[in-house]
Amino acid sequence: MDGVLVVAKSPGFTSQDVVAVVRRLTGTRRAGHGGTLDPFASGVLPVFLGLATRLVEYHMRDDKAYRATVCFGASTETDDRDGELVAGSGPPPTREALEAALAGFRGHIQQRPPAYSALKVGGRRAYQLARQGTPVELAPRAVTIVRLDLVDWDGSDPARPTAVLEVECGAGTYIRSLTRDLGERLGCGAYLGALVRTASGPFALAAAHPLDDIRRAAAEGPAALAELLLPVDAGLDGIPEAVLTDPEVTAAARGQQVKPAHRPVLEQGTRVRLVTEGGSLVGMGSWKGGRLVPEKIFVTAPPPAGSGGTGAASTDVAAGSIQSTEPRLRVLDRGNRMIVAAGLDGLRSDFGRIYVAVGVFDGLHRGHLYLLRELRRAARDAGARPTVITFDAHPEELIEGLAPPLLCDPDERLVRLQAAGIQVTVVQHFDHALRVTPYEAFVAAIRERVDLAGFVMTPDAAFGFERAGTAETLAALGAREGFSVTVVSSFLFNGEQVRSSEIRRRIASGDLSGARQLLGRAHGFSGRLASRDRLGEVPLNFELPIALPPTGRYQALVGPSWQLGRAAEPASIRAAATVEDGRVRLDMTTPPATDEVRVVLVGALADQAPAE
Repeated sequence: MDGVLVVAKSPGFTSQDVVAVVRRLTGTRRAGHGGTLDPFASGVLPVFLGLATRLVEYHMRDDKAYRATVCFGASTETDDRDGELVAGSGPPPTREALEAALAGFRGHIQQRPPAYSALKVGGRRAYQLARQGTPVELAPRAVTIVRLDLVDWDGSDPARPTAVLEVECGAGTYIRSLTRDLGERLGCGAYLGALVRTASGPFALAAAHPLDDIRRAAAEGPAALAELLLPVDAGLDGIPEAVLTDPEVTAAARGQQVKPAHRPVLEQGTRVRLVTEGGSLVGMGSWKGGRLVPEKIFVTAPPPAGSGGTGAASTDVAAGSIQSTEPRLRVLDRGNRMIVAAGLDGLRSDFGRIYVAVGVFDGLHRGHLYLLRELRRAARDAGARPTVITFDAHPEELIEGLAPPLLCDPDERLVRLQAAGIQVTVVQHFDHALRVTPYEAFVAAIRERVDLAGFVMTPDAAFGFERAGTAETLAALGAREGFSVTVVSSFLFNGEQVRSSEIRRRIASGDLSGARQLLGRAHGFSGRLASRDRLGEVPLNFELPIALPPTGRYQALVGPSWQLGRAAEPASIRAAATVEDGRVRLDMTTPPATDEVRVVLVGALADQAPAE
């Protein structure tokens, strides 16, 4: 069951409801959809199964098409029919007035998302805040309306006319916001009465399957279900192909960059589909510096000769099991006393020679630890100190206005960096001035203060304004100014590059086992207990947004939070963690020694159904 199932969603279902039904009918654990539809809406909802889930991200920018029923003469706080009606103050529009107003909404426009939306504000969903009576004014953002046509007009009720609009738009467009803004422009108020998504990228409503048809196919057996599936890479025809020979396929499967025999004619940085000479999909990658850089691989490389192995051992924990204590942090050098510098200005000449890796290092996952190992090697060979330059805030918080949920709080990040053998960590403030700093100026700021031996980077890494500081541009700069650039291949697990965004996605979907495989440990987070004077359902307070699984109860281990300069004690107090609406409550029989605690999630409680 690897492929894309295009579902014709009915009103009343949430998008996750549909995914849950499809997952159950197909017996496929890995499933996700390609763009949320509101519960009252219907139409195209592509559901990606098995291997296809690893390609969802390539569809998130797909254009969409809708048929929207707009009701004039009233508005609602939700901008759709589910809210309470508030009569408009102005006269209802005529058909001619509406057609004239539509012209102002075509093309590139600024649109304010609805207050009742799933966008995050300070780690909370906007609709959660709105339901609590504290809605926020979300900032307008650029969207594109490709086509906006009036196809039907009903003026039979002069006080409440309705219109049917056909809309083609870019990703991120809210039809509820378009409806609201039309009502404001016409001075009469408007809300969305019905919505049908007629296309999502290459997937059209005519080819979509109602859930009843999928249920009938499931009753007939796996073969009938498989006939409904489109191929894993369906809809990605717009991404160019790069053809690999058999030896090149093996190299790509091992995460190695490939200088292909069939050299494609592509611009630098172009994303590509990697295929065999027979046309079979190998994976996804990018064209950089005359090489193909693998990003997601769907084939398995044969084990090296004499290895006697079949691949990496799983880090999974048996279902239903719970450790009595968290494994101790592996410390590379207990004599290491890592220096923490407050920004580049904190670098000093007496630090000696340094070899640098730049990044957020959110989570210190297996890919990060691999990069840090390569950093230690490069630093050792250059007679330098392994050094990390990280940031006090995630760049996305400034760039997109929303910080992604943390996989590792700042204090724990420093502890794990020290344990990994890093001798100097620079915590640089990330603001607009830094964002627009050219990479040459960033490097110059380091070299003015300390002896820079070089940088360690993966092929897709970059920093500086517009990410112009790539491995290639830095290597050219280093050749002129006397520092090295060591490029190491990206770390792949099961053929896929380990990314923090994928770990967050797995946690958010309830796949704690899958997140554990990429993190190299069970997911945990820190917070402050609301009280230690009582036990049972004690709330945990957070200062920063953290990655949490879906609503439910989870097996957990609790211990003291980690701080640089004191021993990182494993979490060992057994607890049940209840997650609901972005909050966590701990049910413990033994009180911890401190209010500041780490909570390690082991898995869902046995009496809880798996999160959908």
